[in-house]
Parts: sequence; C-alpha cells; structure tokens
Amino acid sequence: MQGKRYVLCGNASAKGISEDPSRDLRLRLSGKAGHGNITLRIEDVHTKMFRGVPPLFHDLLEIATYVYSADQVVRRGADDVDSFGDGWRRDLHFVVPVRNPDFWNSAEVQETLCSTLGFLSDDQYQFDFVKLDQDHQFQEYLEFNDTQQMYGMPEQVVMFSGGLDSLAGAIDEVVNQKRRVLLVTHKSTSKLNKRHRVLEEMLAAKAGDNVPHRITVRVHKTKELNHEYTQRSRSFLYVSIGATIARMLNLKSVRFYENGVISLNLPVCAQVVGGRATRTTHPRVMKGFQDLLSLVAGEPFAVENLYIWKTKADVVKVITDAGCHDLIKHSMTCTHTWEMTNQHTHCGGCSQCIDRRFAVLAAKADQHDPTEHYKFDVFTQSRDAQDQKKNVDKIMAAAYLERANQVNGLTDVAQFVSSYPDVGRVFKYLNYNSAGQAAQRVFDLYKRHANEVMGALDELLSRHSKEIRERTLPGDCLLQTAYQANSVISMPAVVSAEKLPDNIFRKRGGVWEARFQGRGRHTILIQGVDKGAEYINLLLAFPDRETSVFEIVCGSEIGAVESAANTGLDHDDIEEGYQVSNGVPLGDAGVVADRKAIQQYRGRYNDLISEKADAEADGDHERLEEIQIEMAQLVAAVTGAQGKGGKLRRVADRRKNVRDAFRNAVDRAIKQIEKYDKPLAEHLKASIKHGNEVVYRPEMSITWDVRPIANT
Repeated sequence: MQGKRYVLCGNASAKGISEDPSRDLRLRLSGKAGHGNITLRIEDVHTKMFRGVPPLFHDLLEIATYVYSADQVVRRGADDVDSFGDGWRRDLHFVVPVRNPDFWNSAEVQETLCSTLGFLSDDQYQFDFVKLDQDHQFQEYLEFNDTQQMYGMPEQVVMFSGGLDSLAGAIDEVVNQKRRVLLVTHKSTSKLNKRHRVLEEMLAAKAGDNVPHRITVRVHKTKELNHEYTQRSRSFLYVSIGATIARMLNLKSVRFYENGVISLNLPVCAQVVGGRATRTTHPRVMKGFQDLLSLVAGEPFAVENLYIWKTKADVVKVITDAGCHDLIKHSMTCTHTWEMTNQHTHCGGCSQCIDRRFAVLAAKADQHDPTEHYKFDVFTQSRDAQDQKKNVDKIMAAAYLERANQVNGLTDVAQFVSSYPDVGRVFKYLNYNSAGQAAQRVFDLYKRHANEVMGALDELLSRHSKEIRERTLPGDCLLQTAYQANSVISMPAVVSAEKLPDNIFRKRGGVWEARFQGRGRHTILIQGVDKGAEYINLLLAFPDRETSVFEIVCGSEIGAVESAANTGLDHDDIEEGYQVSNGVPLGDAGVVADRKAIQQYRGRYNDLISEKADAEADGDHERLEEIQIEMAQLVAAVTGAQGKGGKLRRVADRRKNVRDAFRNAVDRAIKQIEKYDKPLAEHLKASIKHGNEVVYRPEMSITWDVRPIANT
C-alpha cells in the first residue's frame, strides 16, 4: 500500500492532521467554472422538478465529488490500468467541510462510508469532517432547461450510463412497462456526448408519448488533476447524484441495471482483481450505498439492481425482444473510453468488450454490433509480440474462456464454492434465508453464463471452420489456438511470444510449475504434493489476506469427496481415499459418507461461510471459535465417514488436526520445491504464516502468476 495522502477539501485546514504538507492534495469544488479546480454541473433540470435539497444530501453530493476527483488525481502504483505495480492500493485521508459534522463524524456513518468505499475501490479511507465556514446555495450546481417536454412527474430514477445493461433497463422501464422515469447520466468525457444524444433520440422514438426525461452530470477538473483512469469510486458519485435528484422528486429509491456476472465480480484472471475488477453494483456495495443513503435520508432508501440474476446475453435479449435491436450499436460498453475514435468505439480487448462480444453472439444479435467498431479483434487477429496491450488483451480473453470452461464442467454448488471461495463472501448480501439458497442461485447464474460462452465459442469456430482448417487465420489468434488445443484454451500458445513472468506458481495440466525472481529459462515442475501446492497457490493469489484454515480445508475436502461421488468410481477406490480433483490419495481416509450426507455437509458448509462473515463483521470471537470447531468436525466427518444420515457426529475438537494437516501438506510441498529451487522454498517458509488464520505475507510486494493452464 502507498503512504498516506491527505486530501484537503475546500478551505479545510490540515493543521495538526497532515504529516507532510508537501504531499497534500488541495481540492476546491464550485458550481461555477474558474472558481475552483473542480466544477460540478447538474444539467437539463426542469424547473418543475426542483425542490429544496436537505443539507445532508448537499453534503453527500460534495463528499462524493471530492472522493471521485481524488480517485483520479492520486495515481496507483502501476504505469497503466492494465498492469499491477507496487502500491496499487492507496491510503486516502480526507478533510471535508460539511454543514453537519456531528452526523458525518458519527461512528455508524463513518463505518458505513469507509467500509463501502474501501471495498468499492480497494483503497483505505479515513475522513475528518469539519464545520463548513461559508455555505452556498445548491442551485449553484444546477443548470435549468425547460425545453424537454415533461409527460408527468417521474416515478423512478434510473441510472443510465449508455452501456448495454443500462440501455436494456431503460427500455424495460419505458417501452415494456410504460413507466415514467428520469434517466441520470454521468458524462465522464465529451467523447460520449454524441453517442448519448443518439441513444436518447432513438429511445424517445421507441417510447412514443412516454419519453423519459434525462439529467446529465459533469465533473470538470483542471488538467493537472487527471492522472488515474481506473475511476472505481465513480459509482459513489453516480448514486449520490441519483439519490439527490430522487430526494428532490420525493422518491425513495434509485435503480441500477447491470447483469449479475459483472455485479458479483468473480475475477476472470490475475489481470482483473481488486479495484481493477469493477464493483459498481456488487451486492456488498449496493448494501453499503443503501445503508448510507438511508442514514442521510433519515428513513429507508432503496438502491436496487433489477438485473442481478441476468447474464449479459439475457440483457441483450431484453433489447432485441422489445424491437430495439437498432440501438445496440450505439451503446457504449468499453472501459477504455480514452481510446475511443469515430471509427473504433470500443477497444475490443478489455474485460467489458470481451463480455459484450460473447453476449451478443449468445443472444444471436451480433449482426447488430458491427465488428469494425472494435479496434482489436481478440478472436481472429494476430497478437503482436511487441505490443504489450495486445498480449494482455489476448490473455484476458483466454482466461475468460478458461473460467467459463471450468464453471461449465462443475456439477454442483459445492465444487463451485470450493473452486471460487471468494464467492462465499457475497451470500450474506443477497436476499435469501440461507447461504445454501444464495449459493445455488449464484451457481445457476454462472452455469448459464458458462453455457452461453461455450455456445458462442462453438458458433465462432463453426463460422471460421474453413479458415481454421486451411490455416489462413493467424496461428496465435484465439480461435486457432482453441481449435488446435482441442480445448477452450491453451495458454502456452497464447503467451509463447511473451517474456516468461518472473514469479509463477500454477497448475499446468496434471502437474504444478513454479519460477521465482526470474531465475532460469524454464519453470520447475512439482509432482506428488498436489494438496500442499493447491494451498500454496491459493495463498499466493491473495497476498496479505488472512483466511481461515478451516474454511480452506473444509471447502477443499467437501469438493473433493463430492467429485468422487459423481465419477462412478467403485467402492474400493473410494475406500482408499482417491481424490478425483487432484488425483492423489487422501491418506488414511475411510469410506466417504453417503450422497445425502454429503449434500447436507455441503449446505452446512455454505451456511458456515456466511455465518463466519457475520461473526467477523460483528467482532463475535466466541461464535468464530464455534464455527472453527464445526468446520473441523465437517472435515473429520467427510474424510472419515463419521456422518450418519447427514447428521454430524459430535467428535472431539479437531481444530488442531486440521491445522496440522494443512501445515503438513504445505511443508511437504515446500520440501519437494527445495530439491529444485532452494530460494523459493526459503521464501515460502518465511512468508507463509500458520495458525487458525493462514496468510502469505512477503517482506516485499510480489506479483505471482497463479492462473491454471489447461493444456501443455
């Protein structure tokens, strides 16, 4: 993490707060150009809509504008948005003048604000709120425009970015449901003005006498303040604007429309983690926004995402089914807006572009989304070995396919949770009675998405079969690679022209390979210690993140046993503890429990993950200890067949056994590594900390390539 940066807002003083005034950032917000280094304008407000804005909402909008602006000023530790570097995460300390400092400094508001923003942008936040010494009217931020015809007062505020998802939401509201809505758009760049205008005109034509009103918002910063392009805090500004407008209209909710695969935010690969993976509508963020806005409003205020259970292909079908397919090509999905030109409206290689292309293919609507609008075709174009961005784009697309392939091969929710343990942290924010129900719904969503991606890939391979067969496509393009590998992906073929990463610890086919600090021309291969290597791989993927050893081991064992139960192995194989997922014995494990018991263990494990998150949030150490004990019992029951009819046998406290088993597996793997790479072994010994919570904590930041490679 970077060193602390103080952000001094308005006329706030840093006296007694700032430690190094030379590093302080001064931001001054105004509604009039030239009166500060940030100008906020809320445009196209009809005079019939205007009502007085409560002081707390006035404060909220200014706080959000300062946070958004600082997000763009303070650089992350990478040279560009497609790379990680030292100090990716920032430590931001704001001093903000407000009208009601007592409210904003209260413990509940501070906790809600800081935790929500911290998760949203993957940074650390701290706020000191001081009394505003010179107030001004909210109208200074407004630009009135009565030329838009009003068809009655809006009954819903909808956040409209101009992307496929928000376009589908607007069509759903206006064309399908005939609701009167107000579209709120944040225009982050003038490049989007024409496209937004075209979309608005085309949507108005489809709406007939139900044309939606729209309000646009601009935040203009002086040139020296534009450095960082990731803009992860943008949605905080976005929702604050929408909520303030809703309050003016005496409404008590705002709506986002974004598909669930993007919202739930499972990292597609190492290139998309932390703040680089969009969390705009992640359920945890939405809950945080809702809690904060309810505190500001003094009553319940809803922040909704009505597309949480839709895939992007589902979203495209909403558009085409409503007869609005001609709007698709005018929508804007790409995150690299700075690369946009009149000819190429999308870069083609960012995660959003890749998702869009698969979605329109899966929805059979790609004829409405011209390929020539994409600057780079990750499917059919050759990768330039000297072009780092194209290399990253190709890897991104390949990893996207590989994840879909992996999910497509999973047979049940236990395998899904075991393969993607981070997903367990979202269950508590979904409106289900149990974590098991939430887990099943999420798994169903990702399975459906995986099927759509695989179907789209099959369609692409079919369309280009002649070129593939005759080898007229570039040899390193994604389609040619997928065909030659007889698989969705062959990562070595994708990255063969690249420099081998300095630090590697990943699974390649049936073995593990490693490389440390760029030594040697080739990786070392590690065999016979799969379980320990699997644990190490997980720890390296999330440095400095403490994880419950019981959560790791329990999830792994349940997934392994359930895999065995579905493979058709005979009884003797299972008695010997054969582990299908890794292909190595589980030691002296006995006969696994019956199918019904395994299903109950799986459900209970999912519940425990959610309960653990609640206990951690509440600081309930007694409950955490109880959860640890029960997870250890689950491991004993699953591997030792102690369960009868799905009921856990109340054995002795097995936590030490689980801790020892985890440590022994890791130690065996490190011992094997030591035969071939002593420095790596020493590094792992020094950096992996054991206990109830395990963590990989290196002395210096190291970026590891941990993505699995399906074929050699």
